[in-house]
Amino acid sequence: MIFKKLYLQDFGVFGGGFDRNTIDLQPREKDGSLRPIILFGGLNGAGKTTTLTAVRLALYGRQSLGKAVTTIRYHDFLADSVHKPRNQLLAPSSAAVQLDFDFGRRGEVIDYTVKRSWSKNGNNITELLEIYQNGELIKGLTDEQKQSFLNELIPIGVADLFFFDGEKIAELAEDDNNAVLADAIDRLLGIDIINRLKADLSVYLRNQKKDKMPEDVQTQINICEAIYKKQYGLYQEALADLETKKIVRTELVSIKERQLQTVNELGGAWASSRQEEEAKELQLREEKSSLTNQIKALLADAVPLSLAKSQIQALLQQLQAEQQCKKERILEDELNQKILAIKQSLLSSLGDEHKQQIESALDGQTIQASDSINIIHDISDSEFNRLLHIVENVVPKQQAELKALSSRLEEIEGELEAIGINISRAPDEKRIESYVAELSETDKKIGAVEAELEQHKKEAKDALKLAMDALRKLRDHEKQYSVSSSVTKGISLAENTKDLLSQFAAQTRERRIATLEKEFLKSFSKLARKDDLLIKARINPETYSVTLLDNNGNAIEKQKLSAGEKQIFAIAMLEALGRTSGKALPIIIDTPLGRLDSKHRKNLVRNYFPTASHQVLILSTDTEVDEDFYQELAPEISHAFEVEYDPEAGCSSYNEGYFWRS
Repeated sequence: MIFKKLYLQDFGVFGGGFDRNTIDLQPREKDGSLRPIILFGGLNGAGKTTTLTAVRLALYGRQSLGKAVTTIRYHDFLADSVHKPRNQLLAPSSAAVQLDFDFGRRGEVIDYTVKRSWSKNGNNITELLEIYQNGELIKGLTDEQKQSFLNELIPIGVADLFFFDGEKIAELAEDDNNAVLADAIDRLLGIDIINRLKADLSVYLRNQKKDKMPEDVQTQINICEAIYKKQYGLYQEALADLETKKIVRTELVSIKERQLQTVNELGGAWASSRQEEEAKELQLREEKSSLTNQIKALLADAVPLSLAKSQIQALLQQLQAEQQCKKERILEDELNQKILAIKQSLLSSLGDEHKQQIESALDGQTIQASDSINIIHDISDSEFNRLLHIVENVVPKQQAELKALSSRLEEIEGELEAIGINISRAPDEKRIESYVAELSETDKKIGAVEAELEQHKKEAKDALKLAMDALRKLRDHEKQYSVSSSVTKGISLAENTKDLLSQFAAQTRERRIATLEKEFLKSFSKLARKDDLLIKARINPETYSVTLLDNNGNAIEKQKLSAGEKQIFAIAMLEALGRTSGKALPIIIDTPLGRLDSKHRKNLVRNYFPTASHQVLILSTDTEVDEDFYQELAPEISHAFEVEYDPEAGCSSYNEGYFWRS
């Protein structure tokens, strides 16, 4: 299958007819080889995702929005998808998408064109689906038959493995209970069809057996059936509401991104933070004043002593010498007094006749302190110790405080300068007032939709629980009063068919899952980094639980994988599912690199995109496929488009080229 062209008429953010919005999707030949990659670049909110939405809508209509979407919800989506231009008196009331593609069947290449158009008249939506085969309109089919024809060409369960976005990757990456993987495998293998057939046979058997049961049991069964149908219907409605609200939220988020881009272009980013900046400026000025006072207090205290280190050191040496000298003089006085006392005592005891001998013996023992130190300051010991404490402890501590305070003061001066620039950049509030009001209103709508999403989730969960409770009671009654001896031939055949379908489904799962495991290992090995775990996947055919194994066969918990490894796991699983399907379809992948680090991105760019399919449509921002990655992909790029949004006109356009390449 090859997509050739996509046409949009007043669809989403794209205004105008097919002549203005025609996108050439067919791979082109360059340097003697057919290049598979068509690259779409656009900023967030510009409308690049519309390419994926339009392809899915053209092929699958209501089914493109998800399971169990009601006609009313689908019509609401179609009405909301009609382009809403700015500054235009008459808004369009109709829209259309058209897809041209070649499809190989039984060795023949058939040219198909699918055009899906709709118009709104008040609250009513009129939809028209046209299918052309080799240029001839296919006639005589109802709308349901036309859709069935398209589903036979490309089953939607298979298409989900080829046309996907970053959200699908994220769902599979964080799918700890395997619900997303189980659904993908079931739809890939057609197990969902088998399950529906088994359910229909169960209804047939129940109706056949009911007549043979006691009347009171039949009454209980009828009550359980009624409860089940009602609650399951509510569950389906809640799911439909959930899917619809998800679409509404996605659209609102896109609108918000466009509005935010417009506001930012008008300087709104500065205006929105002006009050915050002004409050921060006031806070910083108060802190600056406090710091200044603290610095003044330190300068009025001991800090200035640090400016005269040599003089202070000389002073301390002088004071220490003076203290030592004073101690020596005190000791001299005390010793001389002791000698005098001894002399007096000896004279008293021995008499004056020995006076000369005593004086000559003791006079030579007197001590005389050094006179080399000149006492200048003559301070007390307590004053000296206080001064020593100030110089050795207080001054260094206050120096450190002064350094920290001065450093913070310098930081504040820089922050105040930056804040002043930011405040000066803020535009006049009146200039952007209306745009900010629109943005605020969109934010409120997103909040309301998210609250409704949570409510629908709760309603779906509660309704499903009640439905399953009723179904269990119903089966208990059937088992209790099952008729085994007088079954009719029809009942016997139906029961045998149910068993056969179960066996067929089990064997089909086992064979395909074995293939899927091998394909996953190939895909993961080529996408993983050298320092990633080289993992294998073992998938339980009954529960679809995935066991990840390392090279040594040891089980690895999926939660222990890094964020990048989880993303690579999801992409590898999608590629493996696609290859297991046996279908050769184009791949459309929207924002695939957002959550990957640079090394994983490089592996994806080198080892996945060029070989993923014969036709690969990549929808990317300039930060995902940047100049470096563009050069990596260049040998495989057929051509590229940039999706540009015009905020004044309120619409986008496709222009051939890619950001920096025209």
